[in-house]
Amino acid sequence: MTTDLLRDLFYDAVVLGSGVACLVRAPAFPRERRAWVLIGIAILLWGAAEVYWTAFIEDNPNAPYPSPADVLYLAFYPFAAAGLAMLVRARAHEINWRLWMDGAIAALGTAALGTAFVFDFVAEKTSGTTLQTITTLAYPLGDIALVALVAGVIALTGWQPGRTWSLLLSGLVAMVAADIIFTLQTIDGAAAADWIDLIYLVSAVCLATAVWQPAEAAQITSPGERGRRELIVPALFAGVMIGLFGMQYYNSTSGLSTVLWAGTMVAVIVRLAMSDRENKALLAQVQTDPLTGLANRGRMQVDLERRCSLATEEHPALLLFLDLNGFKHLNDTLGHPAGDELLVRLGRALRDAIGKDGVAYRVGGDEFCVLLTCAEGRFDEVTRNAARALTAQGKGYDISASWGGAVIPREASAPSEALQLADVRMYAQKESRRLAHDAEDVGAVKVTEWPEATSGAK
Repeated sequence: MTTDLLRDLFYDAVVLGSGVACLVRAPAFPRERRAWVLIGIAILLWGAAEVYWTAFIEDNPNAPYPSPADVLYLAFYPFAAAGLAMLVRARAHEINWRLWMDGAIAALGTAALGTAFVFDFVAEKTSGTTLQTITTLAYPLGDIALVALVAGVIALTGWQPGRTWSLLLSGLVAMVAADIIFTLQTIDGAAAADWIDLIYLVSAVCLATAVWQPAEAAQITSPGERGRRELIVPALFAGVMIGLFGMQYYNSTSGLSTVLWAGTMVAVIVRLAMSDRENKALLAQVQTDPLTGLANRGRMQVDLERRCSLATEEHPALLLFLDLNGFKHLNDTLGHPAGDELLVRLGRALRDAIGKDGVAYRVGGDEFCVLLTCAEGRFDEVTRNAARALTAQGKGYDISASWGGAVIPREASAPSEALQLADVRMYAQKESRRLAHDAEDVGAVKVTEWPEATSGAK
């Protein structure tokens, strides 16, 4: 009897000491002080429940159920969950939406698993008054909620929880595991094994040790390189949900299990949809010229290769290569900011001039391309519109465009051939303008004097 009492006193002292350790250490973390205070209070409530159990319940065959000890035990869950959530909020920095969705999926999936394998089992075997049934079911519900929160936090860390979170989460998992074993044993009418107390002590020690780790050990940031970890949560919990779906054909499940299963599947679908949306946005950003907003050279190469494979003699495409005349002089005299401003204006005008007839690209400093996919009869008109769009006059500058074209597949069937032919014709026109300027002392050829679209120069 004396040995059992000493063991109980030691057990109660370790749990209470763990709560005190959290409260003592909490002021060392100004931003997380409230979080650690809540966790410390949760552990003290647990310890108070153990003290009450030792004093009034353990050796009392007529002890009431539920008892004040149950109230204290159950109070642990909301305080611990609130403290953990506040700690995540205080320690999380630059968490991207993927990790938040992974956390939600991991939490919902874990809750669905816990409900299917633990809560439903306990619910089937629970008996007694309404209050007794509610109390019995509250324990697995609290445990499942904590485990789900733990899984969500691990996902938030990108599966790299670090020392503080590993200790904190290990302590919570140990407690939940002991609770579940204790509940299952008592439901079956068996006395709880003494070794379960050791698991509870491990839990308390882990929680107390976690708070004494340095602050930087618990920071949560989005990993720079996630690699295959990017697919862990959606793939793992999609597989879990498929398994739970299969179970419904062989076993009856509670409404809660079904709701959690459906919620997890919805979260997985939302995660994949948002990922697809972000990937499309990222692809558009990568393929866009940051200055003018036109498509860039990379996008042009992709579109040109695709168009070369689709164009036919009956439905050809036209690649235009355009280069500004007089732009270097503007940059040298007015400065690069003025040149950038003009490029933005010309790029907008070029996009408007092309409209739905094709796509405009900025492929270099003052070089543009246009890929026309409209009817062949509109090639000349749209070409002239593009040339006008790249024309500007002002004090100290006179900008026009030289251009060359290649009809696909009539004159070129491969992207490299089309680019080379259009480039050669553009430079031929530029040279003819230079010679005309030197010989006749006139400015750039007027827009109304453009040669035929497929020739590039006369």
